[in-house]
Amino acid sequence: MMVQFAPLLALASANIVAATSLSSRHGTHTKKECPPFPKGDFVIDQYQLYPENMDFDAHRCLLLIGSVFNGTFPVYDPYTSTMKTIHEYPGVSHTGTYHIGGVAWDPYTNLYTILTDPGAQWLPDAPGVDISGTHLLMKYNPDTDKILWTLNISKTTNEKYGGFQDVETDPQGNTYVVGTFPGTILRADPRGKAIKPWYLPPPPMPPTTQKGFGGLAQVPNKNILLSIDAADGQLYRFDTRLPKGIPIKVPLSPNVLYDDTDAIYLPPKYGGKILLISSWASGTQVLRSKDKSWKKAEYLGTVPNPTGPLIDPAAIGVATVQIGPNTKDGGRIFVVFLFFDFPWVEGTVAGPRRLFPMPDITDQVEALVRKK
Repeated sequence: MMVQFAPLLALASANIVAATSLSSRHGTHTKKECPPFPKGDFVIDQYQLYPENMDFDAHRCLLLIGSVFNGTFPVYDPYTSTMKTIHEYPGVSHTGTYHIGGVAWDPYTNLYTILTDPGAQWLPDAPGVDISGTHLLMKYNPDTDKILWTLNISKTTNEKYGGFQDVETDPQGNTYVVGTFPGTILRADPRGKAIKPWYLPPPPMPPTTQKGFGGLAQVPNKNILLSIDAADGQLYRFDTRLPKGIPIKVPLSPNVLYDDTDAIYLPPKYGGKILLISSWASGTQVLRSKDKSWKKAEYLGTVPNPTGPLIDPAAIGVATVQIGPNTKDGGRIFVVFLFFDFPWVEGTVAGPRRLFPMPDITDQVEALVRKK
């Protein structure tokens, strides 16, 4: 089923807030537990899906997908192998100009966050050179099928910095957006009234070709936001209680860093103690903070990127996602691969692929956690 929304580039000029918005941060929080997810790899059969990021809605037991090249937001039932819906946005989807990568489920309200971004800034031979275009941040209520609010990030940045690619929400309802060219973090208030710079590099602003922060991860029920410097792999901690973000370097022992990192992820089954960092070339880096403070971290090892007949040598591991409940065996961890298939199918903005593998690395991660 395809669902279309009103033209978002027009909506971005107005702040759209539903009356049913955020009446209580914890009012819709649920203790419902999804069924255990089967062990092993699986494949999503969906023409031109091309996922760049995923998140699991542990309330509705659905997989949220950022379909990067099509600029759409598919919602998939991994238990029944059924595509529930594909959200399309006029002016964004199927344009070839705009992407959707950052998608997230908010465990405090059960709302969804969706981030659109111009594709030109991610050109492999010119990253960060052209950051022009509109970034949109949306908050969506899947129960009412309504976009609660839309914010035009580019009006805040004046196109002086960009590369926005990931989103998180803190327990107070603030939404964070991380930018990579150069490293910045913006914060939107719970009702989507405004989005403002929360962390900017000290002046003078570095050039947009200088890579900075990449992924984001919010420690559950704590005022701790984590981000990684995509240029050198260094992890940083932020205190979300502060009016402005102050990056605090997290010492890592042993100090194993990768310079090609992408998304970072705290698998819910570990309660905020284990962080997974996706490296394009090396695989999934596994870090631990035993007390969940992330004042320091242990490097436990790296799970190499899986291989297989459906995984091209040119594919890169860009993210990880847990599907299933927060139990030892019931919640499984999978690698999200990004594929580059050229040329595009005539009349479309993506390649011809329809089978997208989801390799299971749960046992390898668990082995590293138990080993140390």
